[in-house]
Amino acid sequence: MTEVKPAPFLRWAGGKRKLVPTIVPSFPKSFNPEKNRFYEPFVGGGAVMFALGDPLGGLYVPGKRLVINDVNPDLICAYTVIRDDVESLITRLKIMSKKTAIGDFEKVKKSRPTSDVLRAARFIYLNKTCFNGLWRVNSRGEFNVPYGHIAKPLICDEELLRSCSKRLTGAQIRLSSYVSAVNDAKEGDVVYLDPPYLPLSPSSSFSKYAKDDFLQLDHYAMAGVIRGLSERGVYVMLSNSDAPLTRQIFGGLLELRGLDVTRSISAGAAGRVKVGEVLGVNYKPAGPVANLPLLVSPVVSNTATGLILP
Repeated sequence: MTEVKPAPFLRWAGGKRKLVPTIVPSFPKSFNPEKNRFYEPFVGGGAVMFALGDPLGGLYVPGKRLVINDVNPDLICAYTVIRDDVESLITRLKIMSKKTAIGDFEKVKKSRPTSDVLRAARFIYLNKTCFNGLWRVNSRGEFNVPYGHIAKPLICDEELLRSCSKRLTGAQIRLSSYVSAVNDAKEGDVVYLDPPYLPLSPSSSFSKYAKDDFLQLDHYAMAGVIRGLSERGVYVMLSNSDAPLTRQIFGGLLELRGLDVTRSISAGAAGRVKVGEVLGVNYKPAGPVANLPLLVSPVVSNTATGLILP
């Protein structure tokens, strides 16, 4: 049997599976995964870091050079359990996968597991059976997405989970703010920032992913973090919406390139539309990113590294 490649084990709004062929080949040429680290401080479904975990891929970053982070405690619990105790998780998910009716969903939704394995299993079960794979919580941190009416949800993909566990071996998995998560990034490291996007319109905002919102002010603060990373010689890649505010906030720090991405805005195919996004980098890009339409181009200050220094 062909070994299953590591890939996202969750359904995840805003996931980057389709952008992996653009992002990964566009890493800075001087990035050395044997001595530099890759940071994904808004890891979410982890499409990029999983793609970098394929030894036969174009760029392989071993687990010991990987730092992933998120503010969602249930998500980080799932990643940690998959890394450290995947077989116990699989055993539990096999049991839970036999009961997926709406009544079973509501029972799991109301449950409050006390162990990490049970908590991770609950998180994955709800992700696979809820509406559109959304993870949304209220101000009390309680999951509040309704049942998804999925005929045969794949709750326990054993081989994929084992492959993800192997990929995460040696990785640092952090539960903190993105600021704290990248605080120890050093010259030559790569930080990929994929925050909750700035809204394209006042009615399109979704930031209630954890119990605290990620607001417009947070994007301005992120610009300050990017400035600090650039000054330390850290390479930065940013994904965001192609909104006027995105260009305003990040245009002086990053080279912004535009692309259209198909996003699902409802459960049906009719709700999948193309939306404008940007990929921003603080270095002169090569690879596919260099071929995307240029939106904003700051002056490159360091010709040796290609870094854009504010």
